[in-house]
Amino acid sequence: MKTLNTIVLTLACLALVSFTVSETNTAQANFEDVGIIKQSLLKPVQFNKTQEGTWILLNGQAIDRGSALYQLLGENFDLNILTKKGDTYYLPNASGAFIRSSNVNGVGLDPDKNRLVGSVQSSEVGPHQHKIDYPLEQSPWGTNVMPDGVWGHYPNRVNAGFSQGRGSKTNTKTLTTKETRPVNITMYTYIKIDN
Repeated sequence: MKTLNTIVLTLACLALVSFTVSETNTAQANFEDVGIIKQSLLKPVQFNKTQEGTWILLNGQAIDRGSALYQLLGENFDLNILTKKGDTYYLPNASGAFIRSSNVNGVGLDPDKNRLVGSVQSSEVGPHQHKIDYPLEQSPWGTNVMPDGVWGHYPNRVNAGFSQGRGSKTNTKTLTTKETRPVNITMYTYIKIDN
Protein backbone atom coordinates (compact mmCIF):
# COMPACT_ATOMS: atom_id res chain seq x y z
CA MET A 1 0.00 0.00 0.00
CA LYS A 2 2.86 2.30 0.84
CA THR A 3 4.35 1.77 -2.65
CA LEU A 4 0.99 2.48 -4.27
CA ASN A 5 0.67 5.76 -2.35
CA THR A 6 4.18 6.73 -3.42
CA ILE A 7 3.38 6.00 -7.06
CA VAL A 8 0.10 7.96 -6.90
CA LEU A 9 1.87 10.91 -5.21
CA THR A 10 4.66 10.85 -7.81
CA LEU A 11 2.15 10.81 -10.68
CA ALA A 12 0.22 13.68 -9.09
CA CYS A 13 3.42 15.73 -8.79
CA LEU A 14 4.36 15.00 -12.41
CA ALA A 15 0.89 16.02 -13.58
CA LEU A 16 1.16 19.29 -11.59
CA VAL A 17 4.63 20.04 -13.00
CA SER A 18 3.42 19.20 -16.52
CA PHE A 19 0.38 21.48 -16.10
CA THR A 20 2.58 24.32 -14.76
CA VAL A 21 5.09 24.01 -17.63
CA SER A 22 2.24 23.85 -20.16
CA GLU A 23 0.60 26.92 -18.62
CA THR A 24 3.92 28.82 -18.67
CA ASN A 25 4.54 27.89 -22.32
CA THR A 26 1.00 29.01 -23.25
CA ALA A 27 1.54 32.35 -21.49
CA GLN A 28 4.88 32.81 -23.28
CA ALA A 29 3.27 31.91 -26.61
CA ASN A 30 0.67 34.67 -26.07
CA PHE A 31 3.49 37.22 -25.98
CA GLU A 32 5.80 35.68 -28.59
CA ASP A 33 7.45 38.44 -30.66
CA VAL A 34 5.06 41.11 -29.32
CA GLY A 35 6.77 44.51 -29.58
CA ILE A 36 9.02 43.36 -32.44
CA ILE A 37 9.46 45.88 -35.26
CA LYS A 38 9.82 44.88 -38.91
CA GLN A 39 10.31 46.93 -42.04
CA SER A 40 8.91 45.87 -45.39
CA LEU A 41 8.27 46.95 -48.96
CA LEU A 42 4.77 45.49 -48.63
CA LYS A 43 1.72 47.65 -47.92
CA PRO A 44 -0.24 46.80 -44.72
CA VAL A 45 -2.82 44.51 -46.36
CA GLN A 46 -0.12 42.52 -48.19
CA PHE A 47 2.22 42.48 -45.18
CA ASN A 48 -0.42 41.08 -42.82
CA LYS A 49 -1.03 38.17 -45.22
CA THR A 50 2.59 37.10 -44.67
CA GLN A 51 2.67 37.41 -40.86
CA GLU A 52 1.15 35.65 -37.87
CA GLY A 53 -0.50 37.79 -35.22
CA THR A 54 -1.60 41.42 -35.36
CA TRP A 55 0.81 43.90 -36.94
CA ILE A 56 0.12 47.61 -37.37
CA LEU A 57 2.01 50.53 -38.85
CA LEU A 58 4.23 52.29 -36.32
CA ASN A 59 2.71 55.64 -37.23
CA GLY A 60 1.70 57.26 -33.95
CA GLN A 61 -1.71 55.60 -33.65
CA ALA A 62 -3.43 54.80 -30.36
CA ILE A 63 -2.53 51.45 -28.78
CA ASP A 64 -5.42 49.09 -28.10
CA ARG A 65 -5.76 48.54 -24.33
CA GLY A 66 -6.74 44.92 -24.99
CA SER A 67 -3.55 44.15 -26.92
CA ALA A 68 -0.71 42.00 -25.62
CA LEU A 69 1.70 44.90 -26.19
CA TYR A 70 -0.33 47.17 -23.91
CA GLN A 71 -0.46 44.41 -21.28
CA LEU A 72 3.32 43.85 -21.40
CA LEU A 73 4.10 47.55 -21.17
CA GLY A 74 1.64 47.93 -18.30
CA GLU A 75 3.12 44.98 -16.37
CA ASN A 76 6.61 46.48 -16.54
CA PHE A 77 5.47 50.06 -15.83
CA ASP A 78 6.76 51.04 -19.28
CA LEU A 79 3.63 52.81 -20.53
CA ASN A 80 5.46 56.07 -19.68
CA ILE A 81 7.58 55.61 -22.84
CA LEU A 82 4.43 56.25 -24.90
CA THR A 83 2.76 59.60 -25.54
CA LYS A 84 -0.37 59.96 -23.44
CA LYS A 85 -3.32 62.22 -24.25
CA GLY A 86 -6.15 61.97 -21.75
CA ASP A 87 -6.55 58.25 -21.01
CA THR A 88 -5.15 57.12 -24.37
CA TYR A 89 -1.59 55.98 -25.07
CA TYR A 90 -0.04 56.39 -28.52
CA LEU A 91 2.74 54.42 -30.18
CA PRO A 92 5.77 56.31 -31.51
CA ASN A 93 5.46 57.69 -35.03
CA ALA A 94 8.22 56.25 -37.22
CA SER A 95 6.78 57.73 -40.43
CA GLY A 96 9.67 59.32 -42.30
CA ALA A 97 12.02 58.88 -39.32
CA PHE A 98 15.22 56.91 -38.88
CA ILE A 99 15.20 54.34 -36.09
CA ARG A 100 18.20 54.52 -33.77
CA SER A 101 19.29 51.77 -31.40
CA SER A 102 19.04 52.75 -27.74
CA ASN A 103 21.99 53.21 -25.42
CA VAL A 104 22.05 50.50 -22.75
CA ASN A 105 22.38 51.81 -19.18
CA GLY A 106 23.57 55.15 -20.58
CA VAL A 107 26.38 53.55 -22.60
CA GLY A 108 26.36 53.87 -26.38
CA LEU A 109 26.91 56.27 -29.27
CA ASP A 110 23.80 58.43 -28.73
CA PRO A 111 25.01 61.67 -27.08
CA ASP A 112 21.65 61.89 -25.26
CA LYS A 113 22.78 59.11 -22.92
CA ASN A 114 19.55 58.32 -21.03
CA ARG A 115 16.80 58.73 -23.63
CA LEU A 116 13.64 56.68 -23.15
CA VAL A 117 13.00 53.96 -25.73
CA GLY A 118 10.40 55.28 -28.18
CA SER A 119 11.30 58.95 -27.61
CA VAL A 120 11.83 61.32 -30.53
CA GLN A 121 15.15 63.11 -30.99
CA SER A 122 14.90 66.32 -33.01
CA SER A 123 17.11 66.95 -36.01
CA GLU A 124 20.51 68.51 -35.41
CA VAL A 125 23.59 69.39 -37.41
CA GLY A 126 26.89 68.81 -35.60
CA PRO A 127 29.99 71.03 -35.66
CA HIS A 128 31.30 71.50 -39.19
CA GLN A 129 32.94 73.95 -41.58
CA HIS A 130 32.02 75.28 -45.02
CA LYS A 131 34.32 76.02 -47.92
CA ILE A 132 34.36 79.76 -48.68
CA ASP A 133 33.89 80.63 -52.33
CA TYR A 134 34.68 84.35 -51.87
CA PRO A 135 37.80 85.41 -53.80
CA LEU A 136 40.24 85.88 -50.93
CA GLU A 137 42.66 87.78 -53.16
CA GLN A 138 40.30 90.73 -52.54
CA SER A 139 40.62 90.40 -48.78
CA PRO A 140 41.66 93.62 -46.99
CA TRP A 141 43.97 91.54 -44.79
CA GLY A 142 46.12 90.39 -47.69
CA THR A 143 46.03 87.84 -50.49
CA ASN A 144 44.24 84.62 -49.43
CA VAL A 145 43.87 85.78 -45.81
CA MET A 146 40.63 85.61 -43.82
CA PRO A 147 41.13 85.97 -40.04
CA ASP A 148 39.08 83.71 -37.76
CA GLY A 149 35.86 85.26 -36.55
CA VAL A 150 35.54 87.86 -39.32
CA TRP A 151 31.98 87.82 -40.64
CA GLY A 152 31.12 90.90 -42.59
CA HIS A 153 32.11 94.24 -44.02
CA TYR A 154 35.49 95.66 -43.07
CA PRO A 155 35.03 99.45 -42.76
CA ASN A 156 36.28 101.47 -45.73
CA ARG A 157 37.77 98.43 -47.49
CA VAL A 158 36.70 95.74 -49.92
CA ASN A 159 33.85 93.59 -48.59
CA ALA A 160 35.18 90.48 -46.87
CA GLY A 161 31.76 88.83 -46.63
CA PHE A 162 31.21 85.20 -47.57
CA SER A 163 28.24 85.67 -49.92
CA GLN A 164 29.47 88.97 -51.37
CA GLY A 165 26.70 90.81 -49.54
CA ARG A 166 27.03 94.32 -48.16
CA GLY A 167 26.41 95.46 -44.61
CA SER A 168 27.44 94.47 -41.13
CA LYS A 169 26.85 90.72 -41.47
CA THR A 170 26.95 88.25 -44.31
CA ASN A 171 26.75 84.48 -44.38
CA THR A 172 27.96 81.42 -46.22
CA LYS A 173 25.77 80.45 -49.14
CA THR A 174 22.53 78.78 -48.04
CA LEU A 175 22.07 75.17 -49.08
CA THR A 176 18.71 74.52 -50.69
CA THR A 177 18.12 71.00 -49.35
CA LYS A 178 15.36 70.47 -46.78
CA GLU A 179 17.39 68.33 -44.36
CA THR A 180 20.73 66.73 -43.53
CA ARG A 181 20.50 62.96 -44.13
CA PRO A 182 22.47 59.88 -45.13
CA VAL A 183 21.69 57.81 -48.23
CA ASN A 184 18.50 55.90 -47.40
CA ILE A 185 15.72 53.63 -48.64
CA THR A 186 12.14 54.15 -47.54
CA MET A 187 10.15 51.23 -46.08
CA TYR A 188 6.94 50.64 -44.15
CA THR A 189 7.61 50.13 -40.43
CA TYR A 190 5.35 47.71 -38.51
CA ILE A 191 5.06 46.66 -34.87
CA LYS A 192 3.51 43.44 -33.58
CA ILE A 193 0.90 44.20 -30.94
CA ASP A 194 -0.83 40.81 -30.55
CA ASN A 195 -0.71 37.10 -31.42
